[in-house]
Amino acid sequence: MLATILGAATHDYAELMEQVWRFRHRQFVERLGWEACRRPDDREIDQFDGEEAIHLPLMVSGDVVGYSRLLPTLKPHLLSDVYPHLMDGRDWPRGERIFEWTRCIAEISDKTIAGVPISNILMTGVMEYCLVAGIETLLVETHPKLVNLLVTTGWEVMPLAAPSMLEGSLILPITAKPSMAGLLRHHELYGITGSVLDIEMAHGNPFAPSPLTRLAFVEEPHGTVQYPRMAGE
Repeated sequence: MLATILGAATHDYAELMEQVWRFRHRQFVERLGWEACRRPDDREIDQFDGEEAIHLPLMVSGDVVGYSRLLPTLKPHLLSDVYPHLMDGRDWPRGERIFEWTRCIAEISDKTIAGVPISNILMTGVMEYCLVAGIETLLVETHPKLVNLLVTTGWEVMPLAAPSMLEGSLILPITAKPSMAGLLRHHELYGITGSVLDIEMAHGNPFAPSPLTRLAFVEEPHGTVQYPRMAGE
């Protein structure tokens, strides 16, 4: 299930975060060939892994099998400090409840959670976490293929600039907004019938000291309940 850890609390989860750093190195450096991120200690950590980061490791039997990271846009993040040229001179959204979505990946594996592939659980978990925590918009720099996936799985997507070439790949800056309708779309597409958040490991509330709580509708059996549309949807 998906755990959530604020960067300021990583020292309380040293063993899990050690798994995260090594998982990121295996996936992004060894698998995808991000040589600029290679480190002799086999731990992929960058300048944005500070107290403001939100880590979302996906766990199966105590092992990290997927991961995403969210960064506040009112602090330095990738688009502001590394890839501002992707905007071609345009400004990008910033706000207390706007986060940048980075380092999203699942291992290549036949592993499942309740019969659902881990990559589908990871994508669903990111949307569920945003809704639970109150994050309204995600800023993403990604390949157009992932943009299509986000659209078909219920995210409200808005391109921010034309695609640019980055290290041989087309990259498009977008915003992606979560919604209850979008989360239900994930559940219907992937056959998910409950929360994918590990609520015992969901301490990453970026806006309040209170713990996160599950959304009521994800506990209802699918196909038997008509979920009301929320205001604005």
